[in-house]
Amino acid sequence: MPHLLPRRSLRLLAAALLPLSLGACADKFSLGQPIPTSSQLQREYDKTLTKDEQKAVISDMQSAAEKRQNPAVERY
Repeated sequence: MPHLLPRRSLRLLAAALLPLSLGACADKFSLGQPIPTSSQLQREYDKTLTKDEQKAVISDMQSAAEKRQNPAVERY
């Protein structure tokens, strides 16, 4: 019988600590941050740009290409 007491206490300790540690992890990740929507998660996964972002990137690339082609012309 004396040998069963440590096993039971270890099981009880593990049963108590496991939910506490998982709860602490859940609080750490959700503390102060809104839960993202499924569309936000999908967009992050796809790494896609919206139409407005695509237009902005294209215009930036075009202006950079123009500056490389005409380095003597300064624009203000």
